[in-house]
Amino acid sequence: MLAYSFLTILLTVGLASAAGLPVIDRAPASRALDGRELLRIGDLHAIQNHFQEAMPYYQRALAVFRSAGNRRGEATALGSMADLLERQGRYEEARLLLREVVTIWAAMADPLAHGRALLSVGRVAEASGQGEDAQRAYGQAEALFQQARDRVGRGEARIRLGRLQTGQDLVVEGRALLQAALADARERADRGQQILALSAIGDGYLRDGAGAAARPLFEEGLALAEAQQDLRAEAGLRVRLAALAGEGGRSADAMAMARRALALYQTLKDRGREAEAWALLGSLSFAEGNFLLAAEQHERALTLYRALRDQNKEAASLVNLALIYEAQGLRQDATDTQHKALLLLQSAR
Repeated sequence: MLAYSFLTILLTVGLASAAGLPVIDRAPASRALDGRELLRIGDLHAIQNHFQEAMPYYQRALAVFRSAGNRRGEATALGSMADLLERQGRYEEARLLLREVVTIWAAMADPLAHGRALLSVGRVAEASGQGEDAQRAYGQAEALFQQARDRVGRGEARIRLGRLQTGQDLVVEGRALLQAALADARERADRGQQILALSAIGDGYLRDGAGAAARPLFEEGLALAEAQQDLRAEAGLRVRLAALAGEGGRSADAMAMARRALALYQTLKDRGREAEAWALLGSLSFAEGNFLLAAEQHERALTLYRALRDQNKEAASLVNLALIYEAQGLRQDATDTQHKALLLLQSAR
């Protein structure tokens, strides 16, 4: 339903825009909108991140489907509402709606839809720090996708579960799942899942301090991301490779990778990741002994973190600046800046 809705929306918007006409989101006044039409309008707002505008249409669609006894439509509307809440970080509200969605799909014995709903449950649980609940949901989703013979869904469930396990000291189990997902994605020539699996396996090696094992995985993932023109994945992999190059003393490679990642995040208008790229550049410049440039780059990161109201990362930027001041012999500036960082961390608790 969602895939169909998005395609319809994009075609409608494209044709209207090409003709210079406004996009109409209302049916003729002679009839009421049905549930599917309300979902499509909600989707139109959702893909433009117009959350407040999208939710009422999803709620109206839900009411229409419920009054008609359309359980499939009801589950779809609830899932759309939960997705909207998840994107806003309102995880507890999303979790409550997803519980209803899972119940409906389980009763309808639709393993594919049931599996997709459980993936959403896992994402929300993981984002909320409920690792055990997330593992359970991903494991159940994998079994349902296996039942539905959906290799794409099974691959996503395996990658999510494997990545979670390797981050929770279940390294052997998690790496086995990720390797299985990678092999299947290669067989299906699914570049997107190959990138995700390679990144997750590489991250596991990084946590183990095995940067040499992680590097070729990141390089393979980067080549796939460039071929796929996946700017976000490319940026993330370049950040990882830049950090590895910096640790290996390959300063020029590290700087080039980090600058490219910064440009990509600026193109994507992702201020949080842009700030991380500035901080990485600052650390690389500091390692080279270029203190003035390092301070400027960490100041850029600090400004962005302040705008994002991320006090923990703002404090980390202040700590980095204090280290630069200390290296320059500016001890009072270093002490004052460290004090500011401490106050921020205390207020963030």
